[in-house]
Amino acid sequence: MSLELVNAIASVFTAVVIGATAVAAIIQLRHLRMNNQITALLAVQAEFDAKDFREAERLVRKEFPAILEDEGFCAYFIAVLKDEEPVESSRYVGARYAARIVANTYENLGVLAKRGIVDRNILLDVYAYIITSAWDDLEGFVALVRLLTGEQTLYINFEYLASIARDEPTSKLSPYPRQAKRLTPHIPKAAAKLLNA
Repeated sequence: MSLELVNAIASVFTAVVIGATAVAAIIQLRHLRMNNQITALLAVQAEFDAKDFREAERLVRKEFPAILEDEGFCAYFIAVLKDEEPVESSRYVGARYAARIVANTYENLGVLAKRGIVDRNILLDVYAYIITSAWDDLEGFVALVRLLTGEQTLYINFEYLASIARDEPTSKLSPYPRQAKRLTPHIPKAAAKLLNA
């Protein structure tokens, strides 16, 4: 076997090894990205499951739209935003605190989606409904904060998240796999009886 043939075989072998290494690296990067997405989604779910967030979200969902129409709360909130002495009420303080927790959580989530740290399609597939509901409940809060601080970028990432959640049709996010059989959930008999009454 000539030296030239040995060099040619060695070069081909080296190219094959380098190619195989590159393919393995690409596969590892893909797995690492998927692992990072799983970790990020689990962190998001942990945040939503935290006791403080759950209590704040419940208050925002049940009471905040009505409390925004309460002149006393608006006077309190305007005074707070203008750095004046507000007439405090535990109800108003609690409502403001709850709104800030929920809005800040979605603001942080919006940054993760905007920067590609969490895949926006996966995020919207799971949370689109609650994101748009939270925005609907807190839109007036955000508007007041922006108006009275003069800072139009406050909660901009929350707004972005709500905007993409609203614009992305659910069917586009997670189409039901064609080969999978659809199930028909049934209303419990006791509930059906109450609903028909």
